[in-house]
Amino acid sequence: MPEDDPDERTADVAVIGGGPAGLSAAVYTARADQETLVFDDGGGTTRDVDRMENVYGFPDGITGPELVARGREQAAKFGAEFVPEEVVRLSTTDGETYAVETTERTYAVRGVVLATGASYESPAIADVERFEGRGVSYCVECDAYFYRDSPVAVVGAGNYAAREALMLLDYTDDVVLLTNGDDLVADPDLVDRLDEADIPVRMDRLDTLVGDETLDGVETGDGERITVDGLFVALGAAGGTDLAEMLGVPTANRAVETDAEMGTPVPRVYAAGDVTGGQRQINTSVGEGTRAAINLLEDLRDTADYVDYRKIDTDASDAPADD
Repeated sequence: MPEDDPDERTADVAVIGGGPAGLSAAVYTARADQETLVFDDGGGTTRDVDRMENVYGFPDGITGPELVARGREQAAKFGAEFVPEEVVRLSTTDGETYAVETTERTYAVRGVVLATGASYESPAIADVERFEGRGVSYCVECDAYFYRDSPVAVVGAGNYAAREALMLLDYTDDVVLLTNGDDLVADPDLVDRLDEADIPVRMDRLDTLVGDETLDGVETGDGERITVDGLFVALGAAGGTDLAEMLGVPTANRAVETDAEMGTPVPRVYAAGDVTGGQRQINTSVGEGTRAAINLLEDLRDTADYVDYRKIDTDASDAPADD
């Protein structure tokens, strides 16, 4: 992989998410001698579980934090590297690699496994769902074009929201960041960039969205109306569906759509675990992470030499078995 940008780190695989799905994928890709980066900023619902008694191999039960710790240890044993940074954007580069942008730097990789869990958040504002698709959006990359030269707002109070607000400047100069009563907790450099771009940050508590067929504005708790045509939701960190949509991966019902092999229509981009919807079970997530990794390795076969896994050829009597 080319090293054109000295500030850009390169690797073979980016696993975005450090829960059971992501860790199981990382075990396979790292053990197959593919340089694997696991982006894990410390979140995830598994870490909040006090005890689980239905996880295969643990008849006496196991806590969520312990399960994650064991998965991290196993992935690290085979060479996976953990990156404690928040991923805020995914994009294609030269058609062969993907750019993974975090709050710290950019990484270039050949394959991606989205395993962020179900992190979709809606703002606590009345009538948000009524205006989804008619003024409310969860993806600047996808929908900003429709609001060229129009007043827009981003609701959120972290790095993700700050970056989305800055990206909107490519489409309109009329951008406001609404924290909905929270303190702005973005990194200092992002706060400086908001100031330099003259993007106002309002900390009003928001009450309701207003409009007829489409969004006309946001009403604060004090009864003031902030006129906007578009409201972009960017709460917390960028979720798996947000990142998927940045690459043109289809989503539905707040989940990433995949085929039976956990693949997406975008080459070498897979998804696994709760981000794909369906049964939110640890065992399911582990299996999906494994399947995603196996098929991603198959995609990389033409451009990489690796060991450990080779898909079984049912027509070949001497095909090696998966371990």
